[in-house]
Amino acid sequence: MSDFEKKMQEVLRRSERELDTDTTQRLAQARTQALDGASQRRAPRFFVPVTGMALASVLALVLVLSPTQQNQDDVLLSEGLDLYEDMEFYSWLASEEDNLQG
Repeated sequence: MSDFEKKMQEVLRRSERELDTDTTQRLAQARTQALDGASQRRAPRFFVPVTGMALASVLALVLVLSPTQQNQDDVLLSEGLDLYEDMEFYSWLASEEDNLQG
């Protein structure tokens, strides 16, 4: 420690000893409050953004991976259309079945 630092430390210690009782009590009370406030657990600063990003990711996955109702309706419609497109075949098949039985 340099001479300057030693002198400053000595001056501060002396002024500390010369403090009146009221000031000493207020300083002790402020110190206690500061330590109590620091000991309370707080959520880390990154908690809110990380949570938001996680929720957005889950929502995106749900939207991307879930089948839409419109796609299911299209499949059902296309199956019904195939039946109508092949009506001639079904008619021929029915007549052939009648010929085989009779």
